Amino acid sequence: MIELKNITKTFGNVVANKEVSIKIEKGTIHAIVGENGAGKSTVMRVAYGFYTADSGEIFIDGKFVNIKSPHDAIALGIGMVHQHFMLVDTMTVAENIILGAETGGAANLD
Repeated sequence: MIELKNITKTFGNVVANKEVSIKIEKGTIHAIVGENGAGKSTVMRVAYGFYTADSGEIFIDGKFVNIKSPHDAIALGIGMVHQHFMLVDTMTVAENIILGAETGGAANLD
């Protein structure tokens, strides 16, 4: 399970995410929807280590984690599949996910 608690991320004076919380249990599927610029990608990029939150916490299986980079996220078993233009068309969804994992990283497909 991954849980983001009260994630806030700003860019200058622009608040991209304000106290966003989400809990995702293993084996479940979620959709994050909203208008362009609503902060959907930003919160996912915080979870994946592209951005560091200004405040808030991330937990995996109930343990606090400090994700500073995509390398950290991958080591914790977090993968990110980008929008269609960043996928390899000839690969399956699972293969595209594994493609993002570094050697020795965790690539759990449940």
